[in-house]
Amino acid sequence: MLKTRLITAAILATLVISGLFYLPPPATAVILGSFLVVGAWEWSGLLGWGAVARSTYTVVLALLAIAVWHWNDSAGIFPLALVIGSLWWLCAGLLVVAAQRKKAGQAIVLAANPISGVLALLPAWSGIVWLIGNDRTMLLVMFVLIWTADGAAYFVGRRWGRRRLASNISPGKSWEGVAGGLVFGGGAAIAVSFALVFSDQARMGFIALGLFTIGASVIGDLLVSLLKRHIGVKDSGHILPGHGGVMDRIDGLVAAAPVFCAGLYFWVNRL
Repeated sequence: MLKTRLITAAILATLVISGLFYLPPPATAVILGSFLVVGAWEWSGLLGWGAVARSTYTVVLALLAIAVWHWNDSAGIFPLALVIGSLWWLCAGLLVVAAQRKKAGQAIVLAANPISGVLALLPAWSGIVWLIGNDRTMLLVMFVLIWTADGAAYFVGRRWGRRRLASNISPGKSWEGVAGGLVFGGGAAIAVSFALVFSDQARMGFIALGLFTIGASVIGDLLVSLLKRHIGVKDSGHILPGHGGVMDRIDGLVAAAPVFCAGLYFWVNRL
C-alpha cells in the first residue's frame, strides 16, 4: 500500500512539475483543471447524488472554471475569489470544530451541499490560474509546501502519532502528524525564502504565510473527511492507486491555494 502510494505521488508530482516547466500556460491549465473537474464529480458523489445530477454539477462547475480562467484578471474575479475562498475556509474550520464537538449534524447541513463545492474548488482554481500566468515558480513553491507538509504529517503520524486530532471526523490523523507537517513544511518555507530574493520583512511574511497555508490544508483535509464520514465511504473515489480519489489528493490543496495566493497578493508582495 505504501509503495503504491509513493509511486502514484511520484507520477503526479512529475506530471505537475513537467507541465509547469515544459508546457505553455494553457496546456498547464488544462492539466491542472482536469483535476478540478474530477474533483467536482467526486464532491457531488460525497453528497449522495446519482449519475445524472453528478454529471450536471460537474459540467456546470467546469463551465464556471472556464469563465474564471478567461476573465480571472480582466474582470477582477481573482481578488474577489481570494477573499471569498479564504472566508469560506475560515468558516469550514469552524464547521470542523463543531463536528468534532459532536455537533456534526449542524456542520453537515452547511458543508454537504453543492454551493460548498463551488466555494471549495473555484477560488482555488482562480489562484492557480493567476499563478500559472504570473509566477509559475511560486505555484511550484505552493505545491512543494503542501506536499512536504502532507508527506511529513503522514509519516510522523504513522510513527509517533498518539493524540487524535479529530477523532469524530478522521481517527487516523494525530496532533503529532500536524506538528510534523508544520515543522517540515515550515522548514521548506524557510529554505524557499532564502533561495528566492526576499527582503528581511518579506522573508518573515512568507514564512508565516507558509505556516498559514499548511494550516489551511489541514482544514481542507478534515472537511473532506467529514463529508466522507457522513456518507460512509473511506475514499472520495478510486482513480488514484494508494490514495483513493482526486479529492483525497487535492483536499488540502483546494483549501491552501486561496490562502496562499491571498497572502502573496495582499501581503507578501507588498512588503
